[in-house]
This record gives sequence, structure tokens and C-alpha cells, in this order.
Amino acid sequence: MDNTTPSCPFCPFSDQDATFVAQHIEYCHPEGGAPPSFSHDIPSFDNVNQSPSLAAEEEESTEKYIDCPHGCGETVTTAELSTHLDLHIAEGIASDDSGTVQTSFNHDPSNDIPSDIDESQDYEVSRKHGKRGPYRDFTRGNTSKSVQPRNRSPVGKIGPDGAKRLGRSELGPHAHEKKMPPWLKKLLEKGSPTSKQTRITPDGRLARSTITENETDHLIPVIAKLCSADSSTSRVFLCSPQVRHICKLSREGGFCGYRNIQMLLSYITKSKAAGSESFPNGVPSILQLQELIEKAWDMGYNSSGRTETGGIKGTRKFIGTPEAQALFMSLKIPCDASSLSGAERISAHDALYMEVASYFRSKVPLENETKVFTTDLPPIYFQHQGHSMTIIGFEIRENGSANILVFDPMFKTSPAMSRLINSAAAGKAENPGKLLKAYRRETKYLQKFKMFELLKLSTAEPVDGYKSQ
Repeated sequence: MDNTTPSCPFCPFSDQDATFVAQHIEYCHPEGGAPPSFSHDIPSFDNVNQSPSLAAEEEESTEKYIDCPHGCGETVTTAELSTHLDLHIAEGIASDDSGTVQTSFNHDPSNDIPSDIDESQDYEVSRKHGKRGPYRDFTRGNTSKSVQPRNRSPVGKIGPDGAKRLGRSELGPHAHEKKMPPWLKKLLEKGSPTSKQTRITPDGRLARSTITENETDHLIPVIAKLCSADSSTSRVFLCSPQVRHICKLSREGGFCGYRNIQMLLSYITKSKAAGSESFPNGVPSILQLQELIEKAWDMGYNSSGRTETGGIKGTRKFIGTPEAQALFMSLKIPCDASSLSGAERISAHDALYMEVASYFRSKVPLENETKVFTTDLPPIYFQHQGHSMTIIGFEIRENGSANILVFDPMFKTSPAMSRLINSAAAGKAENPGKLLKAYRRETKYLQKFKMFELLKLSTAEPVDGYKSQ
């Protein structure tokens, strides 16, 4: 590693942005460098409905959960805490665009896509029936009679179809909760605050619109302009601008899976894609999605999910790719779910890069080398162990490394990004890398995971058009 790269004196973390490193130390190593003491004093999650057998099950689990000390309302494992706080730092840095610190990147060979692998050739990637992280099973349709055996499952209830009851390592700290707290249900029923906004359109007219606090539209064009202005970026491929960034409410907790489903539905409803007729009133709420998923199970789509989860309606249990797939298929929305893991010639994260790159490049003419392409492809539901996001693009850096670009429901849109919507200033930003940090997921983040799941919406008709920046 370059000795001039700012680094944390207490752990391997480093970044060219000295401010980012300083804030990492402040959040992750308070009190003279000692890491947060959460692992020494993990708060208990008492469930009044937890039986002795379930308590014994939890003793076997290696997962320890802690409420985010940043106050976002998320509950994460202690192993993921440092990464989670680093992303909060990126979110905070992007909130202030008045600084002058330039973000640059060193060439890390571990980030490179293998040069000996041609994108067009087949590669050895596991396409097993997907799981929640390395645990869940799902197939592409009615699984009531085709449940696959699970290699690792918690001790617990076994249903008539052979599905085993999952625990906290898969469903989160509230795995055995029968009902969410009344205050949380009221929060979800009320939804995010809305306001009216009047803005000047590019042609000089006044336009009035309703703004929902946890939803941000028109972000893809901003990201396209920032990538175009970032000298460290070589090529970028982006999904349809119709997708909306939807983040969690304050104190909401672990509803990332639902928020990602909402983001895919925001594309469907706005673009009038297949299935949009099922949502005449717009994107459904979390509580409505829970009902739709349970209805999908009733119809036989991935119905083992009911046994595995014990039911999700009115609870805070984590959901994943199987539930998203069941929902879309029950509504006749074409989709394809797959699982990617490493093989002899390629790591899991490189397989992910190649799959996502192939998805976006399939709609870009090979002879065109414009730096930034905005396609009209749907975004991708993206799951790894313990968390899910929405993939909105793929980025190749000048140093040969790659990133996926995501909307993460865990983090809100910064004021700095909001100010750039419908503005020409994005293409002239002094620090585009600083603003893009919250949307990039690099090899350093992805290489921690051995398996990824993707759920792609199938386009009803060939998508030929694209826009370039």
C-alpha cells in the first residue's frame, strides 16, 4: 500500500480522502483507538413469545446484533458494524458539498476484472437455487412440491413440505416475533411525510409536485453527470431513470427487502411496464407488501417461505429474494432469480461484476464508446448475507477496477445530491467522487461475501434505445 495514503492507525481501513479516514476513526475507534465495546456488552432482544427450544436455538447462533449507534434505526451484526458506520460517514460527507477535498483512488489489483476472462465466454458460476445469504432456497415458480434440502438450517419446526424454521441468523433479531411494536406499526401506517414543492423547469415554467421525504426521483441523471465529470471513471452503464430511490424511515429498522421491492415497483409503475396495472394507486406500503407476499404463498409461489419464516405479516422479520420473487410471479410480473458464487477460476464478486456488466452492456451498441450510457433497463434486486440493495449501474474505473452502483435503502439521499436534481451543476461538480461514494460498492466491500443473489425483471419487449452523457 502507498505510504502516502491516509489510513486508520487502529485497523486496516484506508482511503485517499483524509476527511473520510478521520471520521472513520471518530465513529469506529472512540476512546483513544479502542473499538466500540458493543461486542462485550450486547443488548438482549427479549421476545416474550420465545419458547425454551427457540432460546436454545439462539444460543447456537453466532450472530450478534446491535442497534446502530448512529441512530438510523438499523440493527446490524457486530461483524458488519464497522462497514455500516463507514457508509454513514460517506452519507455525511456527501451531505456537505462545500469542501474542497478531492477524492482519488489508487490502483488495487484485487479490484481488477480478470484479464484472462472474456465477457462473452461462459464462466463457472454457481446458479444454485438461491438462499437467504447462504441459507435460503428458492426456485423460479411454485415450490410447494420442489423444496430442495438445506445444508445448514437452525434447529426448529419442520413443515409438511420439509422446509425448516429459520432463526436470527437469517431473519434478524426479531426472528420469533409475532407482532411488531404498536408504535412501529403506526409509523408504517402513517408513512413518510409529504410536502408540496414548486420548481422551475429547464424551459422556464413553474411546476408543482408532491415530495415524499424518504423518496427521491430523478437521481439517475444526476449520477450520470457526476460519473461523466469524474476523471477516475472510464465507462458507466446505468438503468432507467424511471427508478426512484426509496430509503427507510427513521427508527424503521430492518425493512430493506421491502424498500428494494418498492424501488423495482417504482420503475414498473412509472414506466408502465408489465404488472403496472396491479398498482393503480402507486407503490404499495410495507404492510401492503407483507399481505401481498403472504397471498403469493397462498397461491403456491415459494410457499415454503411461510414455514421458514413462521409468517411475516405484522412482524419485523427480514425478507429476501424468495419473497421478492414470489411477489412478482404471483402478480404475473416476469422475473428471473439467480444465485452467484465463486468457482475455481473466479471469485463471487468477480462473477457478480461480469453478470451485472453483461446485463447492462447487452443494450449498448458495441461500436459506441461514449463514457456514460443511460439505458431503459429495469434496476436489479441485489441480496447478500444480511442486507439487500438495488443495483442501478455498473462502473469501470480508469485504474481497471470496477464498482456496482446501487440505491441503498439504508441511507437517505443527501441534501447536496437533492440540490443537483434538474440542475446543470452536476456536470461541473468539483468533487464528483465525494458525492458518488455513497452509491459505489467496491471490491473491498463485496469480497466479504461468498454468495450473491440477483432478481432481474424481464422486459416485455426488446430494449434498443439508450442515452449518452
